[in-house]
Amino acid sequence: MDSNFPPPDVDLHEDQASRAFHTFVRGARRSMETVVWDRAYRDYQDIVGGDTLTADEALPVLDRIPAFQTYAWLFRNLQRFKYTYPDWGIVSAAEAQRPKLEAALAAARERGEREGHLRLNTEIDYPDYYRHVDFHQHPGGVWSDPLDGLIYDVARRTTIPAHMDPDMIYRQLFASLPEGRKFERVLDWGAGHGAGLQTWMEAHPESEGHGIDLSAPCLIFAWKKAEERGLTPVLSQQDVARLDYPDNHFDLIFFVFMLHEIPPGPTPAILREVHRVLKPGGLFFGAEFRPPPAAGAFSHAMMVHSQWCNNEVYTPAYLKFPYIETAREIGFSRAEVKTFDRLARPQAPPRAGQEPAPVYAEFVLFDFEK
Repeated sequence: MDSNFPPPDVDLHEDQASRAFHTFVRGARRSMETVVWDRAYRDYQDIVGGDTLTADEALPVLDRIPAFQTYAWLFRNLQRFKYTYPDWGIVSAAEAQRPKLEAALAAARERGEREGHLRLNTEIDYPDYYRHVDFHQHPGGVWSDPLDGLIYDVARRTTIPAHMDPDMIYRQLFASLPEGRKFERVLDWGAGHGAGLQTWMEAHPESEGHGIDLSAPCLIFAWKKAEERGLTPVLSQQDVARLDYPDNHFDLIFFVFMLHEIPPGPTPAILREVHRVLKPGGLFFGAEFRPPPAAGAFSHAMMVHSQWCNNEVYTPAYLKFPYIETAREIGFSRAEVKTFDRLARPQAPPRAGQEPAPVYAEFVLFDFEK
């Protein structure tokens, strides 16, 4: 934290035991993603040999493999432990500190609404796909508790190794934008905890920053964090399929890992609305993931199953949706989905005499121009 700004009063206090617990969970996840993953792949290869299977055909094969069963159990339960383990889980820690945290957030909400930087809609109609799924296993969803924004932020920061910059993905995303372009007015779709828009505004103080989300608790938390940094975004509670902005309003709309959270039904309406509010030549730009195309049925089946384990229930539909064709039909002049090279994941070194196990996912960039 820059010494020019006061220390945050909306964050979880972590004692030594709590830090040790989350270090253990991180380490267990790392073993899951390397040792257990590799064993599941080797056992799968021993069964299928040279047969080429589809992802649907690979799933029943994986179901018989103990290493895969272990992987699925770890994927499901390590996330549960992180959130709800007694005393040291994020939700448990937040509950113990609730009065102070709620008071700070309520004060921030009052200031944000008074100053016009925070627009909340108490009568918003949450889409069914949003209300009925606890994404990431976040208990009750990210919209139902005043502390959900804080809990969401701590959860994403404890997913990666402690020494890594949790905002790196935003920095890499923005560094991938075309050079020489000016983005005077930008919109963060799915602003969530606010880190993406904050990262943009700190790097581009000349831009007018806007952020939307369905979650009021997330937007209040995002405003509080922006306020601590001396930033003044405009955050509003809106459904991206029904925006209240005028036509041709934004130079850039960006997102990170939003498309796999949306079922196919509302996706065309979302793309039409994004197209409407973009200026001519404006960009719809964001990061997502997918199985590496060359990795075959194993990686595809592993991703689909593990995402189900983590309540990412729309991922299978996302992987099949024709985004490029739909965007072109709507009127985007250019629509590309390409490998996000800046976030390329290295392959694990192979064992002697064996092919390397495929990586879980590759990151991709959605780059659409109006």
